[in-house]
Amino acid sequence: MLNQQSPTNRYFISSKPHFFTSENRILIFGLLLSTVTLALVCIFIYRHFVGTLDSTYEKTVDSLTKAISVAGHSEIQNAKPDEDIHHFVDQLIASHPDIAYIEFQDNTGKTLFRSEARSRMQGTKILHQVTKLHLQNEPTEPIIGTVHVGMTGKSKEALSGATQITVIFAFISAWIISSIAVVGITWILSKHLRTLVRGVKRLSTGDFGYRIPSQELWGEMKHLAESFNDMSARLRVYEDQNIDTLTFERNKLEAILLSITDGVLVADNDGEIVIINESACEMLDVQNREVMLGKKITDYANDDGDRCFEPVIDGFHKFLDERDMETYIRSVEIGKKTLRVIISPIKDTDGNSLGYVMIMRDITREMEIDRMKTQFISNVSHELRTPVTTIKSYVDTIFNHGDELDEETYKEFMETIHFETDRLKKMVNDILDFSRLEAPEYKMEMDYQDITPLINLSVQSVKMLAEQKQLTMTSAIESNLPKVYMNSDSIERVLRNLLSNAIKYTNEGGRIKVRAELVNHGEEVEISVEDTGIGIPEECLARIWDRFYRVENKVHTVKGTGLGLHLVKVAVEDHHQGSVFARSTVGKGTTIGFRLPLIPGGALKKETPEDSLLLLESEKDLLEA
Repeated sequence: MLNQQSPTNRYFISSKPHFFTSENRILIFGLLLSTVTLALVCIFIYRHFVGTLDSTYEKTVDSLTKAISVAGHSEIQNAKPDEDIHHFVDQLIASHPDIAYIEFQDNTGKTLFRSEARSRMQGTKILHQVTKLHLQNEPTEPIIGTVHVGMTGKSKEALSGATQITVIFAFISAWIISSIAVVGITWILSKHLRTLVRGVKRLSTGDFGYRIPSQELWGEMKHLAESFNDMSARLRVYEDQNIDTLTFERNKLEAILLSITDGVLVADNDGEIVIINESACEMLDVQNREVMLGKKITDYANDDGDRCFEPVIDGFHKFLDERDMETYIRSVEIGKKTLRVIISPIKDTDGNSLGYVMIMRDITREMEIDRMKTQFISNVSHELRTPVTTIKSYVDTIFNHGDELDEETYKEFMETIHFETDRLKKMVNDILDFSRLEAPEYKMEMDYQDITPLINLSVQSVKMLAEQKQLTMTSAIESNLPKVYMNSDSIERVLRNLLSNAIKYTNEGGRIKVRAELVNHGEEVEISVEDTGIGIPEECLARIWDRFYRVENKVHTVKGTGLGLHLVKVAVEDHHQGSVFARSTVGKGTTIGFRLPLIPGGALKKETPEDSLLLLESEKDLLEA
C-alpha cells in the first residue's frame, strides 16, 4: 500500500532535494560582487588619500622649518639669540598645535636655544625635521648651524580619521544604493522569468493557445515571449485539428482496459504510469486512480515501506537486454495478497521502445488452496508413517521369529499390533480434523488427564524401533505428577514425534532418556527427550521448528518431510498454550521437549472432589512461592 496522504488518497515515495532558486542565487551573487567591488574601490581611495596627506604634511613641515630658520638666522650667526626670537618661537608654538619643540644649534652641535611644549609631547610620537643654516642664507655658503623642529602630527591624524569616516560612510551609502539596484534588477528579471515559466507550465498542461502578456516585458524577454505566443497559437491550431481523433482513440483504449477484470497498468519509457484500471487500483489498495497517474510503479511502497515492484521492474529490464519481445512473469507479495505480474514491452513499428504493459492477477486464493493441499498431503504421509512402521516391525518379528517367542511375548506383540491398528484406524478417521490444526478457528477437545500413563504408552510403542538399533531407552518420571489440561491424542502424537526423531538421529548403541517433572515453581510440567545422537548445529536450532526445514549436511541422511517438529510446535503452543525448547551439541546429542501449564488461562475444569483437593494444594503452593 502507499503512504497515506489523506484518509482516501495515497502518494508515492519522493526524495527530491530542495535548492536555492535561480532568483536567490542571482541576488546573492550580485550583492557579493557589488560589495567586493565597492570595498576594493574604497580601500584604494583611502590609501591614496593617506599617501597624499603624508607627502603634503612632510612638505608643510619642511616649509615651516625653513621659515623658522630664516627668522633665527641672525641669532645663530651671532651665536646669541635675543628676546625677539624667543618671543617669536613661543608665539609660533602656541599658534601651531602640531609643533612640539624648536631648537637652534651652531655648527658644532651646541644648543643655543630650545623651546618645548612638554604637555603636547607626552604620549605622542614626535616627527623630527632638521634644516641647515648657511652663511648669508646661500646654499653655497658655509654651514653656521641647524634648526630642529619636532612635530606631533595630530592634525594629520585628525584629517586621516575624518577621511576614514567619510570613506566608510561613502562605502555604506554606495553599498545600500547598489544593493537596492541589484535587488531591483533581480526582481524585475525574476518577474519576467516567472511570467515565462507560467506560460510554459500552462502550455505543458495542454492549455494550447495561451499567450504571455508581452507588454510587461522588454528586450530579449519580449522577443522570447512573442516567439512563445506564436508557437502556442500553432499548437492550438494543431490541437483543434487532432484532439477529437486522439480523444476518441484514447477513450476507446481506456474503455477496453478498464473493462478487464485483471489489473492493467501501462507505463512509458520513463516508467511513469499513463493508464491504470480500477482492478489494478483495488489490488494495490489505492482508492483514487488519479493518484497513480504520472507516478512510477517502482515508487509504490507496501505497509512495511518496501518498494516491492522495484526488483520486478529491474529484473524486467535486465530480462529485455537478454531476450527480445518476451513476457516477464513474477509474483509480488503485498500484505496478505499475492499478485502474479506479467510484463510485456510496448514497441512501435520501427522497434523503438514506447514503454511496457503490466497485467496483475490476484492469485492469493490459488496460493492458499495449493498450500492447504500440500500441507494436507504432508501431514497425512508424516502421521501415518509411525504407526505403520510400528505394526510392520512387530509383524516382521512374529513372521520371522514367531516360533522363538514365548506365549507372553507373543501376546504382548499381538496387543501392540491390535492397539496400533485401532490407533491407525482412528488416525485415518480423524485425519481431516488433524489437517485443520493450524486453522485459527479449530479448537481441540481438552480435559484434565494424567500424563504419566501417556508417556509410558508412547515409550512402549517405539521401544521395538529402539531395540532394532540397539538403543537403550530409560524414563525418569517424577512421582505424583498432577493432571494436565490437554488433548491426549495430540500430546501422544507430540511424544511419538520426539521419540521417533531421537531414534532416527541416534547411532546404534546410543541412549535415549525421557524426563517428566514439575518446573517453574510447580506451575508447568516439562517433558523432554534426550539422546546421544549426532546433534544439531547452533545456528540451525532456531529454525528446526519451521515447516519443511531440515538440517542438511553430510551426517543427516535420514529422509523426512520436515513437518514433525513444526506440528509439535503448533500443537503445544497454539492449542495447549505451552512452549517448546531445544538444546544440542554437535556430536554429543540433543534434548528436545515441551512444557504444558497445569492451569492454562481460560481453561475450565470439570472438578471432582479429588481434583478440587489437588487444585487447592496447587494454589497453596503457588501462594507460598
